[in-house]
Amino acid sequence: MPVKCQTIITFVEEMAPKALALEGDNTGWQVGDPDSEIEAVLLTMDVDGPVVDEALEINAGLIVAHHPLIHKPFRSLRLDLPAGALLARLVRAGLNVYAAHTNLDAAERGVNAVLTERLGLTEVNILSEESAVFGRIGRLKEPMSFTDFVELVKKALGVPIVRVGGPQGRLISKIALCGGSGGDFWPKAAFAGADVYVTGDLKYHTARDILAAGMNFVDPGHYPSERIILEPLGDYLAERCRAAGADVRIGIARTHQDPFVSV
Repeated sequence: MPVKCQTIITFVEEMAPKALALEGDNTGWQVGDPDSEIEAVLLTMDVDGPVVDEALEINAGLIVAHHPLIHKPFRSLRLDLPAGALLARLVRAGLNVYAAHTNLDAAERGVNAVLTERLGLTEVNILSEESAVFGRIGRLKEPMSFTDFVELVKKALGVPIVRVGGPQGRLISKIALCGGSGGDFWPKAAFAGADVYVTGDLKYHTARDILAAGMNFVDPGHYPSERIILEPLGDYLAERCRAAGADVRIGIARTHQDPFVSV
């Protein structure tokens, strides 16, 4: 039996309250009507043409994305440009789009929590009391060499290659992390005494600053460090729908991939 979009979004916001989102982050409704009825939901990191195709293929009336579709206010809506054409297609197809961004990063069962679980960290705490979005810090169950830890990251995130820095044979124990693009928060990792900082999108000068502070780093990329949330989010929504008696199918986009390819 179809349910209203808002029912699903209520479930999402129970897991990732909007109050956790950073100021200025366009978390929430992007396109659509909360009162429209749907039979399926498609989860994705971003919304693009292939994701829209996939949503239509499985009759998913609602797309829940991690990254907001609309980042800044539009001053015009040009249908001959990619962003405008995509929005027009969504509206014409009657598709609804909702984004759970930094609130999902920060949530108790969100991106950073899943990342700590994948890496097997214990004694986990919030990296910064200023905002839970800024990541987590914890310890490995037993110290290991940095080289072995790099292999652990690659296996945990399913990536063949990562960017790393620092002494390869160093024995490490304390790990700080921030899913997505967390390069600006490296000083918090250093202040907390981390041996290694794991995050995506590190810039050249930031990497040098991290090394100068005596930390190693692992940059697995933005996409792999956040993509890991989709299956747990899907499992949570499926269970929440079952408990509420809502017969809604939950799918995860197959067509959306990391824009970067290692060759």
